[in-house]
Amino acid sequence: MSSMDSTIDELTREITDLRHELHQHPEIRFEEEWTSDRICAFLDSIGVEYQRGFAKGTGIVATIKGDGPGTVGLRADIDALEIEEETGLPYASKIPNRMHACGHDGHTAIMCGVAKTLASHKDQLRGTVKLVFQPGEEVAGGGRYMVAEGAIDDVDAVFALHGWPTMPLGQIAVKDGCMMARSQEFSITVLGRGCHAADPASGIDPVLIAAHITTALQSIVSRELNPYEAGVVTVGHIAGGSATNIIPDTATLRGTMRALNEETALKIESSVQRIAQDVARAFRADATFEKINIGYPAVVNDPAATQHVRDVAADIVGRDNIVEVEFPHMGAEDFSYFLEKKPGSYLWLGVNPSADEPYPQLHSPRYDFTDAALPIAMKLMTSVATRYLEKGAVAHA
Repeated sequence: MSSMDSTIDELTREITDLRHELHQHPEIRFEEEWTSDRICAFLDSIGVEYQRGFAKGTGIVATIKGDGPGTVGLRADIDALEIEEETGLPYASKIPNRMHACGHDGHTAIMCGVAKTLASHKDQLRGTVKLVFQPGEEVAGGGRYMVAEGAIDDVDAVFALHGWPTMPLGQIAVKDGCMMARSQEFSITVLGRGCHAADPASGIDPVLIAAHITTALQSIVSRELNPYEAGVVTVGHIAGGSATNIIPDTATLRGTMRALNEETALKIESSVQRIAQDVARAFRADATFEKINIGYPAVVNDPAATQHVRDVAADIVGRDNIVEVEFPHMGAEDFSYFLEKKPGSYLWLGVNPSADEPYPQLHSPRYDFTDAALPIAMKLMTSVATRYLEKGAVAHA
């Protein structure tokens, strides 16, 4: 066992307690003030330098410098979700309608553990490690701000992980190339003409039209895309009207479009807009289309960086516990902005401790990041950083 692994074993209890503390104080996009203060307090306690104020104020970049030419980046997302927690845990959220339902409390705690380990063994570092604590991953694209503000301008490669509840504890999943989809949310407003529900012919019913548009949108993937192209069009929200006996003036649909490349994404977007407007016109109405929130690019892993993760993971969890992801996941992740800027790799960390029972899914009100995954992740990410720098130091020698 390496000296860094021994350090991680010794501090696992402390990092577990930190995760529980973070779990009790979830904060959503760009409101992570308590979380940011707590991270900085931890970094102060271990003597690690940092800059704060990134990404609308709550982002942090910590720097641990060793003796060597290279720089490697590690990223953790720190935000939570607008969900009422239902875990019943003693360390459950103390904030109504706020919850770490995606495990970012685990990611943040892992990064703090990596920071303390590297700070304790700075003499072994063959270069510099930058630790990026990023706000606003959920919906808001905080990664885009971190990259634009220069958080990783000087790194040679960047890596991140995400707890994955469909995978057993102790497994690591990797993939060369596209690992997760490009995403864009949209809103369609149908402009009809309100009237009394008892006299529908005197108006133009936008609720009926919204229903027809929703059905028609499902033909895009099945009938407009090549069968070998992956795409998703989902309407997740429909709103219109305020009473059962009134046909309203307008109705609104909101949803998401997903694809694995820019060409397919633009094709889907064009089709959604066309169908919405043409279906509305067929019913004597109009419809407006707009993109909402920040769309995320696809997560595209660098093959060389991903091979580095494989090599490191083989020593941490064993080669038999490395899962090769066959098809890209249609979920989205704003680490994609980091990978557009620098080569790197995004990996999934198994967190299901049971061989027989399914684990609560991400964004479930019953989800909790598994404590037993913390030391595995800390050892993995510490080694990913240090061994990358060692290879760079040898190349520069």
